[in-house]
Order: sequence, then structure tokens, then C-alpha cells
Amino acid sequence: MMQTNTRLRCALLGAALLLAQAAGAQTATAPLPAASAEAAPTLGREIGLLLQDAQRLLVEGKGSAAADKLRAAEAVANRTPYEQYVLARLALALAGLNGDAERAAQQFELASLGPWLAQADKLSAMQTVASLYYNAKQYAQAIEWAKRYQQAGGLDASVNTMLMQSHYLSADYASAAKALQTEVDKALAAGKAPSEIHLRMLADSQGRLKDEAGYSRGLEALVQYYPSPESWRMLLARLWAKPQLAPRLHLHLLRLQLASAGLGEASDYSEMAELALQEGSAIEASQLLEQGFSSGALAATDRVLQALRDKMGAAAAQDRKTLEADLLRARSMPDGLGLFNYGFSLFHSGQGERGLAQMEQALAKGIARNADLARLRLVAAYAQAKQRDKAIQVLSALAGKGDLVGYEEIVRYWKLLLRQP
Repeated sequence: MMQTNTRLRCALLGAALLLAQAAGAQTATAPLPAASAEAAPTLGREIGLLLQDAQRLLVEGKGSAAADKLRAAEAVANRTPYEQYVLARLALALAGLNGDAERAAQQFELASLGPWLAQADKLSAMQTVASLYYNAKQYAQAIEWAKRYQQAGGLDASVNTMLMQSHYLSADYASAAKALQTEVDKALAAGKAPSEIHLRMLADSQGRLKDEAGYSRGLEALVQYYPSPESWRMLLARLWAKPQLAPRLHLHLLRLQLASAGLGEASDYSEMAELALQEGSAIEASQLLEQGFSSGALAATDRVLQALRDKMGAAAAQDRKTLEADLLRARSMPDGLGLFNYGFSLFHSGQGERGLAQMEQALAKGIARNADLARLRLVAAYAQAKQRDKAIQVLSALAGKGDLVGYEEIVRYWKLLLRQP
């Protein structure tokens, strides 16, 4: 979360107060740090020397010794309002060094009583108090002081981030989501990428609020601007969780998962291989399993997986033997599906350019049924061949399929993936 050096900020706030007039404090005629139009107030000799020593010790980081001097100053009777102001400023600095949010807040209120605390110092002090409360995990108070800072005219973006994080960490997800969405919209309107932490908190807040559409939009924005296997897995998990997800799209979704986040479990490999075999893509299935074993994702000692590997290898070998016969048969057919399947098998056999050319010819010839699903297979092949422009061109021409739940998301997610740098 936020990393704010509040103690240093607070120490400097107090230290800036007296350094310029340290010698003057000894004479009982110290000038006003932030001069006003009226006559400059003064510090009495006794309290002035104590405060000067306290300031020096604060600058040196000797908080305990500074505290002794400040306690002695507090014991001085009949302090003037200005002396109380200077004492409060230094006590505020000490509270910052000690991380004492409550005392810092109290001392700020005391320092604000007179006319001497400049507006810039007020804003700095309020920011310090808010940060101290935030670091102490007292989020309700952090929210209060962050809002006071903003209402007083403070514009530091880090305070707004702290405010949003405080809402989030205090489990006020509705307020967090509202504020975060505003920040994300501002960034987008300015043509900038939203902050990654803002997108993550926004998506999580929407998820906790059961805002399913908002959660999905948040995850899509996250993979768009800050893609990672983790964020892709979260996004695709949302699609897998749809109870109405069309079974015909499972293999297409697995191909997208392989390209974006990778296959995580051994069951992902076995399921994708079985589905590819059912589709008639035995060579793709065998190639996938070999990749799993060579990468170590699949255990060589797993007998079930080894049996599946042998099965897919035998089916792929048979397909390779009949490739040329398949081509002759496909060319004689009026429909282009057979030619497309031949090209897809050829692509996964290591003849990428020839395979892609055959698939393109097949689509030009015409595929009567499920031509758009064939185009999704071509997109996966283009992506594997790193031909992004061609893949995006195909995706741009795909029409919606209202009868297939998950189809539009798969098309949109492929576009997100292929447009990433």
C-alpha cells in the first residue's frame, strides 16, 4: 500500500519553525516564523531556550531528549498564545517521529488556534496526521483527516490514494468502488493508463459487492493495461464459472488460456488434448502433451498421463500418414471444412505457412456450418505464429453469436491479448 515517510515530514514541519531564529530565541525577542502584518510576537527567554533545544534535538532525531525539553516547556507558567503555538508545532513534529497519530491531531488543533499557522503548513500537517492514522490502521480517522485536507484545498494525489485505500481497507467497498471508478475514469479521459493498484482495488471491491458486470470490466481493464498470467487467469476464471458456458467453446477457451496465462493443472492439458482429439486435431493434441512433458508441467511418472500421451501420439502419427489423402479428398468437396481441418493439422505438424494458407483458402471457399468457430481456430493459429495483425483482422469481422454463451467474451479477450505490446 502507500509508503509515506510521515515521520520525516512531520519532523521537518517542526524543524522549519525555529532554525532561522535560533539565536533570537535566547533574547526573548525571537521574530515570528511566519510573519504577519501585525507586530511580531516573541518567545520568553526561558521557554524560548527550551524550545530551541527541543528543535535541535528533533532535527538530530533524538526524540526522547526532545520530549524532555518539551515537557519542561509545558511546565512553564503563563504561556502566551504564540508560545503555545510554537510548542504545539514542535510537539506535532515529535508525535510524527513517534508515530503518535492522536497526539499529532491534538497538537495540530492547538497550533491552529492562533493566526500564525500558514495555509501551506496547515495542509502539510493535516496530510501528516492522515498518514499517521493510516499507518496506525485507524482508517476511519485517516478518512476524516484526508477529507479535511481536501476540503481545505489540498491537491496532493497521494492523499486521495490514501483515502481510497482507507475506504477499501475498512471494508467500505461501496465508497471505495465509487472513488476508485472516478479516478480510473479521470485517467482514461486524460488518455492515460489508470494506476494498477487502483484497477486491482476497484475490481476486488466490485467483486466483494457482487457487482458481476463491474468485476468483469475491472479485470478486463487490468489485463488491458497491466497484463500478467495471474490477471488473465482471474479473468478467464470468470468465464469458466458461467454455468451456461457453451460446451462447444471449451476448446476455444483453452486455446485462449494457453496463449494468455498458460495451462495450470495437469487436468487442463488432458482435457484440452481430449477435446482436440474429438475435434479431429490429434496432431495438436499430441503436440500439446509433448510440450507439457518437456516443460515439466506434466509428470513423467504419471501412468495415466503417459497412457494419454501414447494414445495421442498414435492418433497423430496416423493423421500424418493420411495428410495427403485428406488433402485430395478435401479439395473434391464443395464445403471448405475438410480443407480447413487439413490446414490446421498441417500447421501443427510444423508447416506453419502452408497450413495457414490452406485455412485461408478454405474460408474463402466457404464453410457452411460454424464458420465463425473455424475463424477462432485460425485466430489461435495466427497468434501462435505471431501474426497479430491478421488475427485482429479476422476477429474484427466476427459477428456475435447470441446462442453461444461465452463466444463474445472469447472474441473480446483475444482482441485484448493480441493488442498488448
